[in-house]
Amino acid sequence: MKVMLPLIEMMKKIEGLKVDDLVADLGYFDAEDQKTALLAHDVAVVTEIKKNTLVPEHCPPEGKPECEQGHVLVFDGFDEDTYTAWFRGDDTKCSTCPLQELCNKQFGYPFEENHFFYGPMPQDSVLQEGMLKFRKQVELVFEQESHQLTSVMKHKKVPVRTTVRVEKWFILSDAFRLIERMIKHVRVIVMPVNHVANIKRQQEMQVEQLSLPLVA
Repeated sequence: MKVMLPLIEMMKKIEGLKVDDLVADLGYFDAEDQKTALLAHDVAVVTEIKKNTLVPEHCPPEGKPECEQGHVLVFDGFDEDTYTAWFRGDDTKCSTCPLQELCNKQFGYPFEENHFFYGPMPQDSVLQEGMLKFRKQVELVFEQESHQLTSVMKHKKVPVRTTVRVEKWFILSDAFRLIERMIKHVRVIVMPVNHVANIKRQQEMQVEQLSLPLVA
């Protein structure tokens, strides 16, 4: 079921929630959905290519572009105005390349040409690896919840999943899961250590200060 675009549209309606990057399984979207997510919603979607994915001719199986000499190019940024993924030659390879005087060492690939390989998060990049690692952690949590549901409901599949009402329920459920994980991430990364205990201590001090005049 392709629920990625409806989920993105639902998240846009949540005030204060802004998602720039999204990692998703290919079972929930296709290349056209990936294109719409970036062009219409400004959300970069990254996924892990499958073994049967058609890789561009100038790319090895990992999906990283190569120059004519077979040297892997280095990702040099994504132009959001022209939707072009830019790559440059590796200095360690270019310095000994016999074609260095004939090569401009800059290679641009339009996003429209191949959404899987020429997006803001190219294949086999550090950012993509980090996103995929995060996805595997989330999938582990979903798997644990699935086992819990199996022990109670005795099945893993929802027979009415394709109905409109159930589809909306799953989209909202995914949105709330995402918000909860974002809140947990902020609490761990942004909030000071023991901030809850510090707030309670400040509250107790304020109550004591307000109680002093009453006791006097």
